[in-house]
Amino acid sequence: MKAKDLLTAIQVDSTGKMKKLSSYTYVFINDGEKQTNHLSVKVEKDKIVLSKQPDKVLTLNQLIIALNEVKEAEIFVDKELVFGYKLIKQGIVLG
Repeated sequence: MKAKDLLTAIQVDSTGKMKKLSSYTYVFINDGEKQTNHLSVKVEKDKIVLSKQPDKVLTLNQLIIALNEVKEAEIFVDKELVFGYKLIKQGIVLG
């Protein structure tokens, strides 16, 4: 998934009735049977890489800043390409 596509999708979903972008606080990935938001984000030339980071929590605002830096970049969780997302009560799950 490209950064610009996720930015657009987040904006579209957040404009739905009863949904506000500001209510989505954290970014999660699937970690086995659970989800984790203990992540770091690294912006490279042509990709954005999310990695597990036990001592950090990744917010949606931090991710949006990274997405805006390189809108044409693909998004990865470690070495796996992100194909989609799901909005949940606490934030967004990338997968």
